[in-house]
Amino acid sequence: MVRLGSLSETELKKISEIIIGKTYPNTRRYGGWFNAFPVRFDKETNEYFQFNFRNEKDIIALVFLATIWNIPNYKWENAVGLVGVLYNKNMLNIKEWSSRNFIDKLDKKLLENEMNNLDSNLYKRGRLYIKAGTDGVLERLYKISSAYDYLNNILKIDDILKGDKPQIDSSIFYKFNNEKLKIDSKGKNRKTIKKALLRVKVPLILRELKCADAIHVEDKYCCVPDTRVRKMMTIIGYPQEDGLDTNSVIKNSEIINKYFGSYYDLPLFDFADNCPQKRCKGDVCEIYNLCARNTK
Repeated sequence: MVRLGSLSETELKKISEIIIGKTYPNTRRYGGWFNAFPVRFDKETNEYFQFNFRNEKDIIALVFLATIWNIPNYKWENAVGLVGVLYNKNMLNIKEWSSRNFIDKLDKKLLENEMNNLDSNLYKRGRLYIKAGTDGVLERLYKISSAYDYLNNILKIDDILKGDKPQIDSSIFYKFNNEKLKIDSKGKNRKTIKKALLRVKVPLILRELKCADAIHVEDKYCCVPDTRVRKMMTIIGYPQEDGLDTNSVIKNSEIINKYFGSYYDLPLFDFADNCPQKRCKGDVCEIYNLCARNTK
């Protein structure tokens, strides 16, 4: 069941317009991650990271980015930083990443050093690092690479590489529940549970492919309802579906799209850095007089 906020539709639409104007002024839509958030491969050069989804390497990079970013309580900068390094070093070979021997030989410290030599905007919130552990970054990339044939099939990667624009619908979300795309993790009382490698970040993959005109998919399936975005939805007063199951991800993506259209979740994601949240003051927050936190 959708949990309703305390604001009217008129107020929510007005807030959405303000947030879009604050985060994406003078633009008509979101144009892809590395257009909105440019990342240089090196501090000393002007060579920027860009996706070209007619190359398989770039699709693999996107899948890796989404997989890493889906780790709970792990900053998005770590995901972008590692994928940027792997891309620049031509280390995105699926056969290698699906090899235990390759994973074991990786020099994690060297990769971390190179991550922190990228564009300084990536580590303004702290030094970048690769999360270790049995359900950490490298294990997740090993797992997702081992399931690449399955991913190829459900994402229609071969069709994209041929220059086609496959049609994707909401059924793809349920295909990501396959056991091949889950990893063992420690839950409550240290019991082993299965965690989805991608569930909440499926819209990220669809969004980036759509923005690059590589697939046909409705905008309402391309909004990422992750923790950061949903926190903003709660603070401001947008309705949302409780839970992180597949149905909730789809419903929350649809809700975000209703208010932000082809900007997707990015205005909420970006506005999180500008929202004072617990210490709301009218002089530092554009939505102070409308926000649910201040109208209860």
